[in-house]
Order: sequence, then C-alpha cells, then structure tokens
Amino acid sequence: MLVAAAFLVRIWGITRSHYWDEMVYLQNAQVICCGKINYSELDIRPPLISLLFAGVFLVWHSIWAASIATALVNALGPLFLYRAGRLAVGRVPAAIAALLLAFSPFFVGVFPQGFESDDTGNSLLTDSPALTLVLLAFWLLLRALARQNLLRFVWAGLALALTFLMRFGSLPSVGMLFLMPLGAARRWKALLACAAGFLCGVGPYLIWSRVTYGGFLATLRAARRAVEGPEEPFTFFLRNAATIFTPVALVGVAIAAGWLIWRLWRAAASREQIEAGGDSGIKPILIQGFLWLWLAGDFLFFSTMNHKEPRYVMPLAPPLLLLAGFGLALMCAWPRSKWRIAGGVIVGALLVVCFLPLRERFGEHFIDRNVQEEMLASVYLQTAVPPETVLYMNFNYPAFAYYTNYQIHELPAVGAALYSDIQQIPAGGVLVVYRETEGGEPDLRWVDANPHFERMRDFTTLVVFRRRGGE
Repeated sequence: MLVAAAFLVRIWGITRSHYWDEMVYLQNAQVICCGKINYSELDIRPPLISLLFAGVFLVWHSIWAASIATALVNALGPLFLYRAGRLAVGRVPAAIAALLLAFSPFFVGVFPQGFESDDTGNSLLTDSPALTLVLLAFWLLLRALARQNLLRFVWAGLALALTFLMRFGSLPSVGMLFLMPLGAARRWKALLACAAGFLCGVGPYLIWSRVTYGGFLATLRAARRAVEGPEEPFTFFLRNAATIFTPVALVGVAIAAGWLIWRLWRAAASREQIEAGGDSGIKPILIQGFLWLWLAGDFLFFSTMNHKEPRYVMPLAPPLLLLAGFGLALMCAWPRSKWRIAGGVIVGALLVVCFLPLRERFGEHFIDRNVQEEMLASVYLQTAVPPETVLYMNFNYPAFAYYTNYQIHELPAVGAALYSDIQQIPAGGVLVVYRETEGGEPDLRWVDANPHFERMRDFTTLVVFRRRGGE
C-alpha cells in the first residue's frame, strides 16, 4: 500500500515535456539501445539511469514509459527506508520515516512559490533513483550485520556500486556505508566481501571508460569539470532544510539529538536496550552514532561544493529521516497510556499538516498533454531541411538530439566565442536561438541583422534560422 500510494502521488501529472539534463539521459538511452550517433553525453554522465531507459525503450519507446519507470523506482524508496529503519531504530520510527519520504512535498515534487528545484516525483533525473538505491544498500548491510554471511555483504557491495553508477554524487554516502561492515564479527572479511561486490558492479564500467575514453576514471573527471552554476554560500542547505525535509522532520531530529545527549550523559544506562530500539541486535546508541556521522559527513561534503541545488542534498534523507522518525516516535513512547495516545495524536496531526501541500498535485490533470516546443520545432525541421543538416545551438540541445536524427553542434554559452562560432556556421546549417537564456545570448536582434541568416520559423520560446547558401 505504501509503494502504491507513493507511486500514485509521483506519477500524477505525468508529462512528456522534459528539460535539458532529463533529455540528456533519454538521448543517452537511445545511443545505447538504438545506436543514435547525433549526440551523446555518456562521457560525463552516470550510465545506470540511461541503461534503465534503454531497457524500457526496448519494450515501449516513449517518454511516457521512462517517466513511469522512474516514478516506480522512486516509489520503492519509502519501502526500503521502512525495512532498513525497522532493523535500525524500530518499527514505529521506521514507519514515520517512510511516510515522510513517501509524501513530503519536496520528494514528491510540490514546491513552495519561489523555491526552484528540478527534481520531482516523476523527474527523469538521477537524484531520487539514486536515493532508492542508497536505501536498498543500507537495508542489505543491516541484514548482513543481523545475520552475518559473507555473501550478504557481497550483495550489499553490489547495491552500493549501482548507487554510484546511478549518480556519481552518491560517492560520499557510499563511503559512509562502507564503514558498516566494520561492525561485523569478522570485520575485515566482511569489508573485503563488500568491496568485492562493489568492484563487480563498477568494474565493467571502469573498463569501458578505459577502452572508450582512455582512462578508468576519465568519465568521473569529466563529470566533475562539467558541474557549472552560480556559487552558493556554505549555509545554503541549512537555510533550505525546512523546505526540503519539512519542519516536522527537523523537530524530530532535534528530539533525537536531545535523546542522544541525554543517553551520553547517563553513560551507565547506555548499556541497556531501550524500548524504541531496532530489531537487528545492534545497540541503538551505536546506530544513532552512525546515523549522525552519516548525516554530518554528507552535509559537510555537499555544503563545501561551490554550486549547490536543493536536490543535491537528497542523500542526507536516509539518516535525517530515520533520526526524525526516532525523535517523533519518542512522543508516542511515554510511560502512561494517556500520554502515549496524546503523543500519537500530535504526531499524526503534524504529519497531516506536513502533507497538506500535496493537494496541489491532485489539483492538476493526471496526464499533462502539453507538447514541448522543441518537439514541435523538430517535427518542422524534419520536413524543412535535408537529413545531413547540422543543428547549431547553445541551449537545451539535448532535446533536439532526442527528437531528431540531425547532428548536433553545441555552441559556446556566451561571449565572443559564441558569436565567432555562429559566423563560422556553413551554408545550409540551422541555428536555433532561444528568446531567453540564462546569459541572454545570442542576441536575437544581432542574428536578425546578420545578412548571412534567414528566419525559417518562429516559436514562442525559440526562433529557427538557416545560413544562406553560397555566402
């Protein structure tokens, strides 16, 4: 029921209009399954989500299919969080954490006015699917520690490899989870088994990178260089924490912090198993310590990055939501039944208030039938210019790569280099100019005044030009 409800709220408002990075992964999938050669970013993008889309395209080659598959993967996250949380902090805290992940507005894709984020419940970006895989790996590691078997650690290592291949930015969480095998009775064997599973997962990709691009880590280095955007202050994620994780979750984290301080203060009592403990046989105080370490480590890593976006910090969700669930569950664990009932009512009311913004999602149509202008322009171009034509643009070029078979030439984003390259476009080449871009270039008036170019078709957001022949 949890997965079904999480899937429904994520798939609601499904659309075929997607933007830039999402279209890159769709285009990379076509490169993999269909052999398209007009444009690819496999050299700088993690491969797993494109491999997923490629497999889906073999059954149903449609953006709708990719959106459904992604929403389903995202909906599995709350299930894995519950299963992991049940072993780590107990059933009630795990249930609260799972509900927060399943229905918190940010993870579903409902954002307050003025809050910008690219990720939604059925977004084709890697952030939410990578979160699901992190939770899968965490659950498998907890199971391996509860019933220790080297093969279980191998499977957990493989899940960590898939997490990394889904999103390179998951590496800090992968590193934190690699500490967990050290809690096994045969710690070094468990760690080696986990590492073996990880290498089995990433090894083929690293070899492919070496053969294709000349280095085992060539794609990772290229991906790091490709990260661009405005610099944000260190406190960016701290300032947006309430919007991303909800004030209710932060209240739960504060209560969990108070509980930990109290238990540390009562050092003599820390050896006792508390009522809210987990089912894995691991002492709650150790689990709490690991969750705080995971949360702090990931927070510091992402906060020190120059460019920050709200979705980047989603790997903090597992430890933060489990701590929040643990803290909120303490409100339902009072000695007297009257207080427990009152605490349960308060927690339930807080969750209902937290999830109220989801009404906006269900106020939309179940299917968004709007057609992306890049799709309309692509249909026009395929009837107006020959197949050997090259398309030139400096903005949202992956969309044209996906919708057409024309070779795509990426122009510089801004500056003198952009205008110099435009001047070098050969006769018959097509230039796509957006009316509004982040840098405001190229200037549409400049292109109109250039005698070498003629307008072919105007659209609401873009204009299609062609280089005149013989000039």
